[in-house]
Amino acid sequence: MVENKFGELICKLRKEMNLTQKELADKINISDKAISRWETGKNFPTIEMLYTISKFFKIPFQDLLTARMVSGSGEDKDDVFPEIVKEFNSMNKRKLRRFKIALIVTLVVTIYFVSAYFFTQSYNRFKVYDVVVQSEDLTYVKGTYVETRIKDLLSLNNLNNLAVSDDDSVSVDIYYVEDDKENIIRSYSNLDNISFSNTQSYIKIDDLSKYLDKLYLRVRIINKNNEIKEYIGQLEFTENFSNNKIYVNDKVDVENNDNNNDDINLTSEEIETILLKNGFEELYDNFYCKEGSKYKIYFYLDTNKIEYYYEENNFYYKYNYNMYSSILLVNIFDDNNTEIENYKYDVKNNQVIECITGSCKNYKEAMNKINKDFLDLLK
Repeated sequence: MVENKFGELICKLRKEMNLTQKELADKINISDKAISRWETGKNFPTIEMLYTISKFFKIPFQDLLTARMVSGSGEDKDDVFPEIVKEFNSMNKRKLRRFKIALIVTLVVTIYFVSAYFFTQSYNRFKVYDVVVQSEDLTYVKGTYVETRIKDLLSLNNLNNLAVSDDDSVSVDIYYVEDDKENIIRSYSNLDNISFSNTQSYIKIDDLSKYLDKLYLRVRIINKNNEIKEYIGQLEFTENFSNNKIYVNDKVDVENNDNNNDDINLTSEEIETILLKNGFEELYDNFYCKEGSKYKIYFYLDTNKIEYYYEENNFYYKYNYNMYSSILLVNIFDDNNTEIENYKYDVKNNQVIECITGSCKNYKEAMNKINKDFLDLLK
């Protein structure tokens, strides 16, 4: 006689819950004919279905498995264990495959979000600027400004080129102007190279980059007779590098690069050769001059500073340019030597970037006064 312990157990559990075969089938998403075949011993569920039944009736899986193994005819009983092993293996393979897929998806998503986080945190957060001081007496001051996500660093060199005797006292201030108020960031008592970061400031500055267009350098020299010489110049920042590219090509095609004149790569001897070739005369060491009927051009080889003077119709034009910067300082005076315009002009972008005195609306006319010799020298 065929034993059907499994069918008897299912029938018992179903009736305890007052369910018909159709209602049970709907609960576990199978047909009511399958329930009938289980209870009559004509067929048996798979291992995965045993798990479903176990969860539904809230009974141990082992009880269902034991009832399944002792159910059926003699031949069925002999075949049931290999069948169960086969089903277990098949089920485990499916689970392993799903696990691998889930693991790969999880890893990909994790890598994506981690990479996106670090990218957003670091992209364009590291910048290096060349620094010069736009002042007639301080143009030889050069430096470097580094802006990072954590802190900003500023370093200035060549201040010790100022004429200072052992008896003189010196004070150096780095400050910014905001709302007509002077805010000193750092002060020094000598002309040694200056370096500081936003975390070392006398006043708390969380982001020094906010003040780049407001930073000034002031040097005071007091001699033994208490006579004071004061030099003030605004710091000009020209971006040299920024990590705003995913891939940076460090090989530059010089022949096809239109901007290969942006940086000064010439030696002093090469610059001197160019000056002499273009009609300049060396008046004294590292100082060259070229004169025309209405203009004078001076070139200071030790600082790469260019001065250009032009007179016409009782107006006097003065231009100052430093080859370490693309900014041209323009001053225009009338016949009474009164300054009527003063502005900063971006040579690369052909525009006024700061108007200091006057309306600065006639900058095109002023730029047209610059003769070809001066423009060729800028190139």
